[in-house]
Amino acid sequence: MAAEVLHLNYKSQPSTRIIERIQQTISAGKIVVFPTDTAYAVGGDAFQAKVAQRLQDLQRELDRPLALYIGSMTELRLYTVPLLPRLRRALERLLPGPSAVILRATPAAPRAAVGRHAEIEVHYHSSQSYQIFYEAAGRPLIGLGLALWDHQEILSQFSERSDVILFSEEPLKREQAALIDFTQDPPLALQGELPQSLF
Repeated sequence: MAAEVLHLNYKSQPSTRIIERIQQTISAGKIVVFPTDTAYAVGGDAFQAKVAQRLQDLQRELDRPLALYIGSMTELRLYTVPLLPRLRRALERLLPGPSAVILRATPAAPRAAVGRHAEIEVHYHSSQSYQIFYEAAGRPLIGLGLALWDHQEILSQFSERSDVILFSEEPLKREQAALIDFTQDPPLALQGELPQSLF
């Protein structure tokens, strides 16, 4: 069955129908393709086993790590081990934003996204589209980042592999994406570049 396609107007208050549809989809344990700062991602409720199972199947196919998608620094503190003050300040300069970070996970973190060395990749994006989506979802998400930006390509690849596709016309910041490992000191850029203003 083809995914339901929703269009988000990020410049104005989204309709009640869109918000309710996102809430229903996430709470029902379904899979959504959604916009971030840098590209689209696919994910769902971080704590539903059926979501984790479907995403792990996709993970094997796409060869990408499952990551945690959050909407506040409070959530970050709940799911990740505290950093030294100097590293914490650097992290707070990065997030929210296009960069993703790797941190040590706490026992509260969703198990499906925690690596074998208790590390977890965390995304906390600042775009209007992501913030609207995350607020409507109402809970932490696990997902896979997709190197996809074109709506037709997303439909072609995920219309049969997701339940809802949420499109937005908000511009994406592809060139600013970085993956920074904060499990070591100093942090290391695993993808992209370490921002010069970090420390």
